Amino acid sequence: MDQKGCRKASRIRGALLVFFLSFLIYNSNFRLIRIDDSVPARLLPFVLIVNHSFNLDGWVDSYLPRARGPYGTYFVTRSHGHWMSTYPILTPLVVTPLYVPSARWLSQQCPPLGKDDVVATAIIDLMEKLSASLVAALSAAVLYLALRQTASPGPSLFVALVYGLASNTWTISSQSLWRHGFTQVGFALLLWGLLRRSAGRSAAFWAGLGAALAAANKPADAAFAALFLAYFWFRRRDQLAFFCAPLLVVGALVLAYNLHFFGRLLGAYPNPVSLPGTTTGGHVIRTSFWAGVSGLLLSPSRGLVIFTPWVLLSFWGAAIVWKEKLWGFGRYLVVAMAAVYLLHARFGTWWGGWAYGPRYLTDVLPFLALFLIPVWPRISSSRLLRAGFVLGVACALWVQIVGAFYYPRGEWDAKPISVDLRPDRIWNWSDSQIMRSWTAGRADPFLLDGLYLLARLPRNDRGFGCSAEMSR
Repeated sequence: MDQKGCRKASRIRGALLVFFLSFLIYNSNFRLIRIDDSVPARLLPFVLIVNHSFNLDGWVDSYLPRARGPYGTYFVTRSHGHWMSTYPILTPLVVTPLYVPSARWLSQQCPPLGKDDVVATAIIDLMEKLSASLVAALSAAVLYLALRQTASPGPSLFVALVYGLASNTWTISSQSLWRHGFTQVGFALLLWGLLRRSAGRSAAFWAGLGAALAAANKPADAAFAALFLAYFWFRRRDQLAFFCAPLLVVGALVLAYNLHFFGRLLGAYPNPVSLPGTTTGGHVIRTSFWAGVSGLLLSPSRGLVIFTPWVLLSFWGAAIVWKEKLWGFGRYLVVAMAAVYLLHARFGTWWGGWAYGPRYLTDVLPFLALFLIPVWPRISSSRLLRAGFVLGVACALWVQIVGAFYYPRGEWDAKPISVDLRPDRIWNWSDSQIMRSWTAGRADPFLLDGLYLLARLPRNDRGFGCSAEMSR
C-alpha cells in the first residue's frame, strides 16, 4: 500500500474508533430521555414502513392526552384532516431504513398490538435510542475526518472525542431523536467538504450537501447555507454550481412537501420570530434580547460556558481564525455562527423549553470543536493552558454524565413552576438544573426492562401460526 493509501486507511480507522466508542458510551445508561419534541420522529419511521404515509393517525393518539408542559400538543398539527408532524421530517426519513425489521415485526402481530402496548412501546423506545445514538456517533466520526484535513491524528482524535463526550452531543443529540443530531452530521459534512480543497468540485458538492441537509432539518440554520453561498460566489466561483446543486435539489423537495401538506414555505414549522414574546399556553413570555445573549452563554441552567467550559478556548480559536483569515472560509463561518446565536437569543424560547443545557447551541458544536485546532499548539506548549483545558474537559464530561445518567430526575424543568412560564429560573444559582439532577439520584435504566421483556417473548408468539380468519 502506498503512502496515500496508508493515510486514508489510518483516517478510516480513526473515524471507526470515534464512532464505535461514542456509540457504546451513548448507550451505557440504558435509557433514553423522553421528550415531546421527538414524538413525531420516533413514530414516523414506523408509519412510513407500515402505513406508507406521512400522517400519524392512530399512532400519535396515545401521546396527545399526556403531552407535558404548557405547550400541549405542539409537536403535531392537523393538515387535510390528519395528524402531521409540526417539525421537518428529514431526521425520521434518514433513520427509517433502521426500522424495517422492527416495523415489519410489529405489523405482523396477530392480534395486532395497540400503539401503547407495553411491547410496542419497548420497541419504539429502543429504536429511538438506537437511531439517536447512531446519528450522534456518526457526527463525531465525520467531524474526525474533517479535522484530519487540517490537523494531525492525535489532536483530531482528542478533539472529536471531546466534541462527542464532553458536550451536549451526548446528552441532547444521542439520547432522543431531536433534530440537533442530524444537523450536526450536516455541519460536520460541510466542514469535511470545505477543508478538502484539493478535491475540488467533489468537495464543493459534499459541502453543499452538508449545508442543504442542515438547513432542511432546521430552517433557522439556513444562515450557514446563505453565508457559504456567498463564500463560493466570491472565493471559489468555479465550484459554485457543485455547491448549489444539492441545495437546489434538497430545497425543492422540502418546499414541495411543505406546500403540498401545509400550503406555506416553512410548512407547519413554528415561526421563530414570535414577537413581542413567546406565547405559551395562553401566556406571553417576554424576555429581553440581553437575557437571551447572556443566558445562552453564562446562566447556570442553560449557559454554554457552564455546561461546556472548554469552549472558552474555542472562542479564542475563533478570534485567531478571524484575525489570520484561516482556511479561507473562517470569517464566513464566524459570521454565520454569530447570526444563528443572535437569532436564538432574540426570538422565541431561547432557553430551549424542557431540555438539559443550551440545546439550541448544540447545532454549532462541530464548529466550536474546529476552533480548538488553531489554539492547539498553544495548549500543547503551555502547562497552564493545558491544565485549564483538561480541567474544562473534565468538568464538561461530568456535566454530561449527570445529564445522561441523572436528568430529568428532580424535575427541574417543571418544578416549582415550568421554566417556560418562568424563564428567569435559569439564573437561579442556588437551584441549578445540573445540581438538582445530580442530588436527585440516578434515573431508571428502563431500556433494560424493555430488552428483558422482548427477550422473554415466546418464539412462536403473535404473528406466527395465526389462522387466515384470525388475520383478517
